[in-house]
Order: sequence, then structure tokens, then C-alpha cells
Amino acid sequence: MKTRIFIIDDDPIFRMILQKMIYNIEPSVICHHFEDGESGLAGLEPLRNSPDNIILLLDINMPVLDGWGVLDRLGNSNFYNIQPFNLYIVSSSTDESDKLKAGEYMLVKNFYHKPLVKKNIIEILN
Repeated sequence: MKTRIFIIDDDPIFRMILQKMIYNIEPSVICHHFEDGESGLAGLEPLRNSPDNIILLLDINMPVLDGWGVLDRLGNSNFYNIQPFNLYIVSSSTDESDKLKAGEYMLVKNFYHKPLVKKNIIEILN
């Protein structure tokens, strides 16, 4: 079983730095990058019934389909039977209401503020 991390964030520099940090901790992880929620969901589709460990690192504020829209779509479906499936919000938002709203979604394992540090990535990978 492989571990696949989907970085869904509209900031290409953040995605690049995060991928390098992940590879420094666990080089066997496969990272996938998406600049909006719509393309991120499309990227997940081929993993229907996959035995791989899937981790989503999801930004809130993005064009096309924001993080809330992604959470709504994932929550309204069995999302292609992808198991196990772990989703984390990674946002620069300092608005406490965003953290509270994220807690209302059963899919969200945790809310992290940008930038992530090594300790956060280790928590996510474990």
C-alpha cells in the first residue's frame, strides 16, 4: 500500500515547499498537486476503490471550487469508496470561525495554520 498526499492549494510556492518538506521526512510518499478544489477532486477520481492511504491537505480560500465546496462534495457522497482517507485543512486563515466551521465536518481530522512545520507533517503522516 502506498501513501498518496493530495496538496490542494492555489499557492504554487507553498505546494513546492510542502512537497520538499514531505519528501525530506518520507521519500516514499507520492505527492499530487492541484491549484483548486475542482481539479483536486478530479485527481482523486482515478483512485476509486484504491487500497492506497490517501491524505488530503486542503486550503480553504481558492478559485474555482474552494475548500468548503470540496468538503461539501465529499460529505455528500461516499467519494468513490476511497479508504482509508484522511483530510486536513491547511490554511492561512486566522479567523476562528473558519476553524470552528472546519470542526463541523466529520471528514476533517485537524486544522493547521500555514506554514506547516516538520512536527505538523510528522503528525499528518502518522
